[in-house]
Amino acid sequence: MITMRVYAICLTAVLASFISSCSHSDSQPAGDAKIAAALDSLFDCRYPEGDKAPGAAVLIAKGDSVIYERYFGLADMPGGRRVDENTLFNIASISKQFTVAALLQQDVDINRPCSDFFPEYPQAFWREITPAHLASQSSGLPDSRDRSDRRACVYADEEQSLLYLPEVKELKFAPGSAYDYLNPSFILLAKIVEQASGEDFYEYQRYHIFKPLGMDATVYFSPDSMPAEAAHGYIPDADGGWREYDYGEETFFATRPDGGIYSTARDMLNWEKGLAHGDVLTDSLLRMAYAPRTNVSDSPWCDYQRRPHTHYGLGWFVDTTPGRPTKVYHTGDNGGFQAYVAKYPETGEKIIVLENRNDKDRWSMALAIDSILTSNQ
Repeated sequence: MITMRVYAICLTAVLASFISSCSHSDSQPAGDAKIAAALDSLFDCRYPEGDKAPGAAVLIAKGDSVIYERYFGLADMPGGRRVDENTLFNIASISKQFTVAALLQQDVDINRPCSDFFPEYPQAFWREITPAHLASQSSGLPDSRDRSDRRACVYADEEQSLLYLPEVKELKFAPGSAYDYLNPSFILLAKIVEQASGEDFYEYQRYHIFKPLGMDATVYFSPDSMPAEAAHGYIPDADGGWREYDYGEETFFATRPDGGIYSTARDMLNWEKGLAHGDVLTDSLLRMAYAPRTNVSDSPWCDYQRRPHTHYGLGWFVDTTPGRPTKVYHTGDNGGFQAYVAKYPETGEKIIVLENRNDKDRWSMALAIDSILTSNQ
């Protein structure tokens, strides 16, 4: 199995070679070929084991045009089923943006106090928290779910994950004043969608988002009925092989509004196209969702994606690194699954990497893709 150090050396060599070759590029077609070659080198380096290991689906588009699409490794290790365009991956926390999109489609004031939506919660602080705070990871609610029973954590569903909320004594910080990543927030948002729409949340997503966008393969996790095309997640074992690590082995698979979607790379491209074309949200709502809202970079409460020039909008991270176009993205981590979906709204690039292994550094890959896409511009 390739080590992280070897992968880093390989990645550095790929980028150095690509940037050098770009200085001699004259034409767009030649540039496209160099981009494809550099991406091939990057991902061949990232997944060197071929069909002897789990892998990934990689799809990169510019506007509506796919400029790169490849599939690597196995979706099911014992069965030898290869990853292909039909393979469903758990996209984990990338599911959150779908919950926020459904919320924004409702005629709901997201700045109303949550006490209006959840009168059953007795604490006074619910009058200070709004759906906008929940969607921007700035509610101040603690994650004090009982984790003493590992089996209960692995199989906990949405209702069980909210049982702790009536017992919360105080907030960690004033709502809107800081960033702290909280999964149950999005379960609450799904309940608001149900209240506003009068529909079951999962049926709403199916008929108002998935089907209109042609996301025909995309489903929410169900422990009883998953499509045959769904991949398993894997982690390395102590013997140099792979161990299955998804539902039954790790938490969060059974809570769906915060991380339960399974999708293909092509369906995720349909999602990105739908967002870009205004088929999901109006331009004004999409701008509101993508606007930097909660400062992630200086949070004393949470280190997930705590990077320079990073904020959380409504369901998306927003990277405003100087000298680069704004990047709107989200990551997903669940068991052996690891996902990265990003876009540059100003220039039209869309990046989708869905993995059923979690042994590779994701951020170095993201930066390498950024460098490859921008060095030829």
